[in-house]
Amino acid sequence: MSSDVQIGGDGTRGSLSEIPAEWYETLRHPRRIRLLEVLRSGESPFTLTELTGAVARQEADDEADGQLYHEVRISLVHNHLPRLAEYGILEWDDETVVLEDDTPLPLRDLSRLLERCDAQDRLLEVLVHPVRTQLYSILRERERPVSVDRLASELATREAGSLSDPEEARISLHHSHLPAMDDVGALEFDRESGTVRRSDRSTPSVSN
Repeated sequence: MSSDVQIGGDGTRGSLSEIPAEWYETLRHPRRIRLLEVLRSGESPFTLTELTGAVARQEADDEADGQLYHEVRISLVHNHLPRLAEYGILEWDDETVVLEDDTPLPLRDLSRLLERCDAQDRLLEVLVHPVRTQLYSILRERERPVSVDRLASELATREAGSLSDPEEARISLHHSHLPAMDDVGALEFDRESGTVRRSDRSTPSVSN
């Protein structure tokens, strides 16, 4: 795995920074990413049976058995498909499922996060976030450490997530975003000096 974490953050189509804010929580679930991969890679529309089988095969260590197939189908019908349809990411009519063509879906970024990390749920939970994608955009432009105060000011200027006040942004960075991202190796946060830099640790490489 590369040591350079680069999640799309410059607003290009299909980058994580471009998606609507309300999508972030929805796109943090590994199974949702797998079903979106299936829809993107194959001929659409998919029947529910076809989609269930494809997702189950992706998740199976060997061959998907009946128990896994049943569990995947139930979760698709009662959780993942309704949630993704609610936000207009796909269309679902109980029998067939099709991915919307005109949505800025950053599937490449999400798939690489899912592929290249052992702790999949944790990585997605931490990195798929409106404030944290903007942090990548700022940090990857700088080779030297950046102060937390400077980051807070830039995030407030960009109005990343719900942050618009520099002091509010500084507190949020110090107590939430930076420790979480440092924990998964996405950046290096020096609490003593109050600085942040791009990580040299082994983490997934995700580009625009």
